[in-house]
This record gives sequence, structure tokens and C-alpha cells, in this order.
Amino acid sequence: MAGPAGLEGALAALPEAKRELARLMMAARRPVPAHPAPRSGAGPVPPTALQTRLWRRERTHPAVATGSHALRLTGPLDPRRLEEALTGVLRRHEALRTRLVRSTADQPRLHVDEEPVLRLTRADLTGFTPQAAAERTALQLRESASTVLDLETGRTSAFRLLRTAPDEHVLILASHLAVFDGWSSGVFLADLAAGYREGPEAPTSPELQFPDYADWQHRWLAGPDGTAELARRRAVFAADPPAPRAPGGFERGHLPVRLARGPVDAGLELGAAEGATPFMTLLAALAVVLARRDGRTSVVIGTPAAGRFAAPLEGAVGQYTTVVPIRLDLAGGPAFRELLHRTRTAVAEALAHQRLPVDVLFGDGTPPPYNVLFALHNYPSVPLDLPGIEVGQLPGPPARHLELYSPDPAAALACVGLVERDGEIGGTAEYNRHAATPEDVRGLLTGIEEVLDRAVAAPGSPLVTARH
Repeated sequence: MAGPAGLEGALAALPEAKRELARLMMAARRPVPAHPAPRSGAGPVPPTALQTRLWRRERTHPAVATGSHALRLTGPLDPRRLEEALTGVLRRHEALRTRLVRSTADQPRLHVDEEPVLRLTRADLTGFTPQAAAERTALQLRESASTVLDLETGRTSAFRLLRTAPDEHVLILASHLAVFDGWSSGVFLADLAAGYREGPEAPTSPELQFPDYADWQHRWLAGPDGTAELARRRAVFAADPPAPRAPGGFERGHLPVRLARGPVDAGLELGAAEGATPFMTLLAALAVVLARRDGRTSVVIGTPAAGRFAAPLEGAVGQYTTVVPIRLDLAGGPAFRELLHRTRTAVAEALAHQRLPVDVLFGDGTPPPYNVLFALHNYPSVPLDLPGIEVGQLPGPPARHLELYSPDPAAALACVGLVERDGEIGGTAEYNRHAATPEDVRGLLTGIEEVLDRAVAAPGSPLVTARH
């Protein structure tokens, strides 16, 4: 049998399908590290499991993978300097120069272009009245959110710079969700500010690039460690039935949500006393609500995680987000204090496996065992430090979280994303109109409030998890 060097030398003589098989054979013999490392060579690599799903879905649902952000810049902006800084960010991050190409065996591969392509349009709205300029800005924001981006051609970002007043601009970014996640926005803005202040070459490129991660994920999943972890995690959820698909499929709906601070604050204090984070406390209360709704003593809830489980990944733009399924055991009617301890253990256990893509864990055509996703967002806040310019964030378009986070959107009911800001806990809930009504979604939030209220009043009393 030829050794690795002999196999590598023979790859060029094999048809594409056989070359891929040989690569997998070599990967299986080489140990794959537990964390990503810089890949050897700069050739195409397989896309991540999430990228593959988004790529397939956007064939029939254009713009389904488009995200949009907007900033108001007040002060003497230098547009040319900003343009150079934007180009510098594209050059710094390989994810923003990546396109998906198909091999001769119709296998998708990520290819990194050498030179960045900045797609920037400008519009001067200073000739309009303030109201008319605001209306046109709102129109541009809506258009940006529906921009058709394309992972295959590499058109994965598009910028708009609007001049709305002599010393006021609006910068709008449309980005493809296959290469840009929520954490990436902070990385992007920090690098943009540095490039504007110090020149387009600052700062240096990140230690790891997104294609390094994609290459590692593919090899790790094919190796013995990934295979073993997949088997262990599938066994955890083997007894949990798949979520039912809505007969009508999927149609996105949105509504603002907010938690009442009285019972929630007291509940969070109770949780903190038991060593539970705010997320764990709210998750435990939601589990009680779902257990009562479904008449079950175990509940699976999906939660989006940043997926940056290795420190070098924190400085790179890319789509690292994963959904971590958390299985919560309510058997025996535990008191809320006991449930908090169970939740702490379940959350820690689940997050320890966020390397495993949910598309692989539940990727056999069967819906995952959860239909509700819950998040308490804590992306790092990054002030955009531009000299002499005040920066403000404009409200963004409705999220597309269910199609991003769920392997089967038709089997999803709702994704509740909360953030604590200015003394309030609120956010946006995205839901499937064919599976839930706004009242159903609000009922999840009021249910959390009621559970916490009762838990604070009697933290040692057994919880009622049966339907009532």
C-alpha cells in the first residue's frame, strides 16, 4: 500500500471522484486536532455543513441568506478614506473573498479570490427635504435587506453610502449569511475603524481564517474523534421525537417581545444565588412552559451559540454560528432550585459539543427534536471609533434566524432572541406563521414570567409540569 506521500503524488492522475476518496483516506489516517489550525496550502476546501444548506436553499429562495446592517455617521466623513478602509477589511478576511465553486464531481468547494472586490454604491440625498431623505433612506434599507447575494459568484457583500446631510452619512452593509455571522459584525466594524484611522493595512490579518475552520470541520467530522462524538450526541437525543412539520410549510413572521422586569428580576436573583446565569434561569423557566404545553417530562430547546470555541477564531469574519440542542430533564417534578442545577449541568454539557454542526447531528432528513429556539444575545459591544465622527446604529430589518438556525424551518415554531439593554430585556421573536400565532409566541414569554413569579414565591416547592 502506498504511503501518504505516494498517495499525494498519485492524486493528479485520478478522476475527481477518486481524488476526493483518496483525500478522505489520507485525512482518516492523519490525526485531526481538536481545534482548528492554519490549513496547509491555499487550495479550495469543502464548505461547512451550514454553508452547504444555505447554498442549496438559496437556489429556490433568493435573498434568503442576506443579512443587513446600517450605521449613521455624523461628522466630516472622508468617503475616499472609508472606501479604502472597506477594501482593506475585504482583503484582510478570506471569508469576504470566498465563493463556492462546483468540482467536476459536482461537489461544492470554497475558493478564496486573491483580490477583493468592493461593491459600493453612493447616493447623495442632500437635495431632498429631511423627511424625503429619511423616506429614501428607509427604502434603501429595505432594498439592502432583500439584495440577492450569491455564494457561487462571490457576490457576498454589497455596500451603500448615502449622504443625507452635509455632515451626515448612512453606511449600509448587505452580507451573505454563509460568510458573516453576528459576531462578525463586531470584528468587521473594529477593523473598519482601524483601517480608517491608521490606513487600510491596519490591523494585521487574523491568525485563523474561515476556510481554515471549514477545512478542519470537514476533516474532523470524517475522523475518528468527530465520528465518535456524533454517535454519542445522537444517543443523547435518541428517545426524543422529531418536531412536527407544519402542514403549510414555512412562512416567516416577526413581532417585538419584552419580559416584565418585576418577576424576571426576582427570578434572576434567585438563579444567581444558585449559580445560574440569566440565560440558564430563563431557559429553565421556558422548559417548564414547554413541558406543560407538550405534556412531557423532558424538553429539548435549541440555542444559537457563537461557535468560536477556540480563541484564534474570535478575530475572524465568517459564519461560525451553530445551534446547540439542550435537553432538560424535568422528571420527578423538581423544585425550581433543583431545576436550575439540572439546567446548569445540561447547558455546560451541551456547549461542550458546539463543534458538532446541528446539520450533521440532525441532518438525515428528519426534523430536530426541538421547535423552539431561545437566545439571550451577548455579542461583544464594539464602539466604532472614527476620528471626529459620531456613530449610531440604525434599526435593522427583521431577522432570518429560523432559516439560518433550523435544518428544517417547516418544523420550527419560533426563535425568541432577547438582549438586556438599558434596564430592559426584550428583542424580537421570529415565528412560523403556519405553526404559531403571535399570541402563541407571546404566551411563551408570559409563561416564563409566571414560572419565575411562582418560583420566587416558593423556590422549594415541586414544579407542576403537567398540562393544566
